[in-house]
Amino acid sequence: MSVRKSLTATFAAAVATSAVTMIASPAHAAYTEQPYDSKPAPTAADLVGGGSDTTMIAMYEVAELWNNGAKAGYGQAFDIASFDAFGGGDIPLGNGTEILRPNGSGKGRDALIANPAMDFARSSSAISGSAAETLEGIPFALDTVEMAVSNNGGGTASAAPATLTLEQLQDIYDCSVTNWNQVGGSNAPIRPLVPQSGSGTLSFFTSSLGVATGACVKDYIDANGNGTKDPGEASVQEHDVTAVQTDPNAIVPISKGRASLVANNPVRLVGGAQVSFKRAVYNLVRATEITKPEIQAFFGPDGFLCSAAANEAIARGGLTQLATEANDGVCGSPADSTSNFTTNEVVASATTLTGANLAAGVRLTATVSGSSQPTGSVSFYEGATLLQKVTVVSGQGNYVVPSPTVGAHTYKAVFTPNNAKFLGSETTTTVNYAPPATGPSPALAAAQAQFDKAQAKVKKVKKQLKKATGAKKVKLKKKLKKAKQAKKTAAAAVVAAS
Repeated sequence: MSVRKSLTATFAAAVATSAVTMIASPAHAAYTEQPYDSKPAPTAADLVGGGSDTTMIAMYEVAELWNNGAKAGYGQAFDIASFDAFGGGDIPLGNGTEILRPNGSGKGRDALIANPAMDFARSSSAISGSAAETLEGIPFALDTVEMAVSNNGGGTASAAPATLTLEQLQDIYDCSVTNWNQVGGSNAPIRPLVPQSGSGTLSFFTSSLGVATGACVKDYIDANGNGTKDPGEASVQEHDVTAVQTDPNAIVPISKGRASLVANNPVRLVGGAQVSFKRAVYNLVRATEITKPEIQAFFGPDGFLCSAAANEAIARGGLTQLATEANDGVCGSPADSTSNFTTNEVVASATTLTGANLAAGVRLTATVSGSSQPTGSVSFYEGATLLQKVTVVSGQGNYVVPSPTVGAHTYKAVFTPNNAKFLGSETTTTVNYAPPATGPSPALAAAQAQFDKAQAKVKKVKKQLKKATGAKKVKLKKKLKKAKQAKKTAAAAVVAAS
């Protein structure tokens, strides 16, 4: 697996590499492993993909969990080979061939269509046009595109105002407003930028903007200001903060989540509810393959990518996991596009386990709790041996281990949720098994002995009373009354101890 670098270093290396590649590299170059390549040498059984920079880190993080063991919980052996968008050169496919590394949603989509050995394409935009005839989109996370300008964290304060309206943003991008002082900023020319051609963020942003972009808008760094892309002038890489962080006049759409991952706040996100655009992000697969068990095990609504276990990994990539259909969302459900942005609010669970000795064995009681009641099942283990799996009812799962050997036993309870909003949990307990002694308890035996004694006394006094006369008879009647009361008290003690 790749050794992760800091995101800041990765951006710097990626920009340098992409700039050199653009002006000096041939159409294809030998594969060179990049920081967010989750499996550099995939096999034919693995699922291979690439494309969008927006979802690159999130998919890498989830793939790492899957490849390092989560796949076993889904009964699968294949790995996920999700390739970094940066770096240029070729990437290997599972059939032994190589293709040019796709950088961006459009290039990922095109590579998927052209190469049968590629299994999925990361995409930050919905499917449209002819691609919708052959591909299916599978949404999995929420992103927000906002407008980025330079910040003091990058050493340069922007001339842009603190907030913009949608109308002002439209005026900037259709080139009818060209100075920041026209929209409440400083007296400085506006340099509007967009990501490189083929970027999913580019297509999403222009669609959300609602106006055609003018000639002043560039998808490259116009270093000499002649309005033409000259050799050596780099394209604006999707979500690359270097495009604006040292330019006080520039503005560019960027993923809010991705921007938050960059250290020292080199860019500032412009405020204004109308210039914050929510979108779902997707993985694209062939329509003919969407029902394949492998695709469903990882990408489907019950697959790993939509599970609670993947939630934090997706967040480490700057995105928010969408909820599944069971929780009023669309994660894992086929959709060329969606405006359902219901997210998965994960609930942590806690499991406690107790054991009690019975004549028949050890009663195990697992209690599962959370901020809302988790639902699912509990599996009881002794060592690696599964003893029983039971459904959690009203927060509890119970099982009696039949006739264990006398002595210490360590048991484990593993809670497995049946809903993507809950996280699993587990715990252990040790029970020293000793079967309860047979026969009455000491308390019952003592109460029974007292009753027998009281009953014998009643019989004795009755026998004496039959022969008595006069004053003695009167005395014995009183004694019998006391004996009967003692017998009654002793009988109640027997009932209580039983």
